[in-house]
Amino acid sequence: MPIATKTPLRPYNPPAETKADVDYANLRTIDLSKFDSDKPEDKQSVFEEFKAAVQEDGFLYLTNFGLTQEQIDKQFAIAQAALIDNGITDEEKNRLEWKYLDTGKYTGYKPRGYWDIAQGVKDNVESFNFYSETMKAGDHLPKILREYADDIIEFNTFLHDVVNKKLLSLLSRMLDLPESYLWDKVQSHNGPIGEGYFRQMMFHPAPPEHRKKSSVQMHGHQDYGVTTLLLSQPIAALQVLSADGNWRFVKYKKGGMVVNLGEVLEFISGGHLPATRHRVTQCPEDQADQYRLTIGLFTAANNDLSLAPLIDSPLLAREGYVSRFEPGSDGVVDATKIPTAEQWRVARVLRSQTPPTDIVIVNDVKYNRQYFQGIYVLEPI
Repeated sequence: MPIATKTPLRPYNPPAETKADVDYANLRTIDLSKFDSDKPEDKQSVFEEFKAAVQEDGFLYLTNFGLTQEQIDKQFAIAQAALIDNGITDEEKNRLEWKYLDTGKYTGYKPRGYWDIAQGVKDNVESFNFYSETMKAGDHLPKILREYADDIIEFNTFLHDVVNKKLLSLLSRMLDLPESYLWDKVQSHNGPIGEGYFRQMMFHPAPPEHRKKSSVQMHGHQDYGVTTLLLSQPIAALQVLSADGNWRFVKYKKGGMVVNLGEVLEFISGGHLPATRHRVTQCPEDQADQYRLTIGLFTAANNDLSLAPLIDSPLLAREGYVSRFEPGSDGVVDATKIPTAEQWRVARVLRSQTPPTDIVIVNDVKYNRQYFQGIYVLEPI
């Protein structure tokens, strides 16, 4: 039931953009309003621009995707109330602290200091993470987030069922499959966000000694799901690994969204839909005293989806593909041993802080070779 009286939200005023001379990635901007155009040339231009962005950049901006600036700012205001304005009480933080090593999910509150970033440096991040089963109001949410649960559900349902569905339509076309293929056969649909999760995350200003010891706040990684939809924000810290091997900053685009693909799509597309590495660094000096607030939806595949390359795709049949699976001791890659989306998702969560143990190089790319159910899975480093 909706809560009759809600805690008033402090208006969200985004921090100022940096004036520092930083190296920004030259990412394409996709005007998603053209997806629904009556003009075939508009729809085709969106597809061609999106295809180039996925293949050449790995990251892209979305604009005009159907949410107003007021709706976007409200989500930042809710996260601001919870994480910056201390809306989550100490009792709630203790009671709702995540137990991902027990559950294989990031459900609940993450305190600062969980991860080792460098020698003597712990992470400076607080976050709250929602899954479909925990998004509705209840004692599993702090009071401040219970009060705004309906707003959070409405926002995420739109991102998942409208924005993400359009992206999967374009990605299906890239694989020469029917436009509804990935939405119907890959994307999970149980609850507002299927098997994915929604994260409100806040990076505290890093102490000067941390900035001296480590230029990184979150090490390079790839997301393990289907797609990631991140509201753009002004603190310059997110970096993408460009095709030339250099890390470049992702620039703020007011009212925009940053999108990247996850490992599920790279697995099932045989490398045609790549998951791009990204990281979070220290921000420029003129933003060092600011909180970095981020809001993102990480979508996920059906639990029982095999991560084997899609033999249904004419593109894979025509151009071939790269498999990320290697034989085990029996010398074959048994299809029954290839992990499902759920198995891989849980394994990635449980190993999120485990360093590589068996590094191999394939086509000039470093992988951590993981033994999994009798076969080896190549996980990018």
